[in-house]
Amino acid sequence: MRAYNDGRWLETEVRLAQGGQGISRGFSLGEFRTNSRLTINEQGEWTEFTELTIGSQAPKKLLELAVRPER
Repeated sequence: MRAYNDGRWLETEVRLAQGGQGISRGFSLGEFRTNSRLTINEQGEWTEFTELTIGSQAPKKLLELAVRPER
């Protein structure tokens, strides 16, 4: 996947989750690393959880998001 912002870009590998109901992605920049998991459940709800790791520190939650379809 390639993301663009103000003339800059970043490429990251995207992996399809087991069962095809989501993806995982992440990137490294120096000692910063991110890991994101995006899933879609049977009700069409989309959730995303992203962690940030700096150097040898334990991962910290960077983002937690839930989107539900309007009914």
